[in-house]
Amino acid sequence: MPRRILVPIDDADHSTKALDHAVAVHGDATLVLCHVVDPTRWISSGDEEELEPFYSKELEKSARARSDDLLAEAAERVREAGVDVETVQLIGGPARSILGYLEDEGDDVDQVVMGSHGRTGLGRMLMGSVAERVTRRSPVPVTVVR
Repeated sequence: MPRRILVPIDDADHSTKALDHAVAVHGDATLVLCHVVDPTRWISSGDEEELEPFYSKELEKSARARSDDLLAEAAERVREAGVDVETVQLIGGPARSILGYLEDEGDDVDQVVMGSHGRTGLGRMLMGSVAERVTRRSPVPVTVVR
């Protein structure tokens, strides 16, 4: 039975390590590379006191294009290693989008391989951890690479 491994990527070193790990360990599977574009970069609801709602079509277009480029480069790297690859661009918060994709895909994803910044202590508490949230709530096994 063909396997599908979800590999969330961004432009950080930990993501590259996770991608390399997925290629090395799951070379017989189809790697589904996903990149989450956070819309808070181009849209804001404002607030009740001072800030007006904000939307920038140019920033949205730029963020989506950057995501497309990132996915294309990573997919080419996977193809060069002789591994089957698919790409998907998600819009939203990273952990929520990844978990939503897993829920929507049901039984079509067998595992997640993702990177972690490896933050601890106060840094992790303040910044949160996408990898931790995905690991805790994922319906499939998750491998976290640091």
